[in-house]
Amino acid sequence: MSSSVSVRRARARDIDVIYDVIRPFWQEGLILERTRDDIRHSLDHFRIALFDGILAGVISYHDYGKHLKEIRSLAVKKEYSRRGIGSRLVKSLVRSLKTADSPKIFVLSYSPVFFEKNHFTRVDKETLPEKIWKDCINCKDADKCGETALVYMK
Repeated sequence: MSSSVSVRRARARDIDVIYDVIRPFWQEGLILERTRDDIRHSLDHFRIALFDGILAGVISYHDYGKHLKEIRSLAVKKEYSRRGIGSRLVKSLVRSLKTADSPKIFVLSYSPVFFEKNHFTRVDKETLPEKIWKDCINCKDADKCGETALVYMK
């Protein structure tokens, strides 16, 4: 029996499950913390992946305006990892963010190889001043950040 993966926009009823999926990742320091209230206020920026009807992964983005978008909060439940769900989420979100204006789509990640396999290229963080002034300047790890900045290049 083959398994089915689908991606759709998040709905209000998904908030608690989204929170439960991403919580272990921000507790490990792998992604930024997102509260239920934050998820609720940015719900239209979230996509979820369903694996045989079960919420298995999430992704969201931050909108810096029509020319710049940041992929964030990518998380796949550990029991569903290595099944292509993360890549499906990234591809679905990138496809929806690409417009006639062709915004720059970027990510900061501790898993740059994953994003490189999904058509992202490493760049210097200083090429993303909007991100630095929004999040990085207030981060406890700002001086010793191990994240890699990548930009979508397809």
